[in-house]
Amino acid sequence: MINKKWPLHPRPGDNQLLSEWIKDLANLYEVSYQQLCKKTRKLSNEEIYDLRSTAPEKALTILSSATGIEIDELRGRDTNSRFKKWQEEIEE
Repeated sequence: MINKKWPLHPRPGDNQLLSEWIKDLANLYEVSYQQLCKKTRKLSNEEIYDLRSTAPEKALTILSSATGIEIDELRGRDTNSRFKKWQEEIEE
C-alpha cells in the first residue's frame, strides 16, 4: 500500500497539525493512529513519536505520495515549525 494513492485523502485543515490530520485519516479508514503509521506507512515507533514535534522527511514523502498533497503543504505542520513561525510573527 505504500506506493498507492489512498482513495480517500481529505486535505488537512488550515491550522491543523500533521499528527492530528493523520489521526483524522486513521479514523476515516477505521484503523488506529499506530496502525496507519506503522503498518501502512512503514514508519518506526520513533518516527511516529516525532510526527508531533518534528515531522520526519520520510513521513512527509510517504504521506504526500499516498494522498497526492504536495510535501510543501504538509511541511511545517509539526509543533516545532509552528512555534518558530509564531515566534517570528510576534517578533515582527
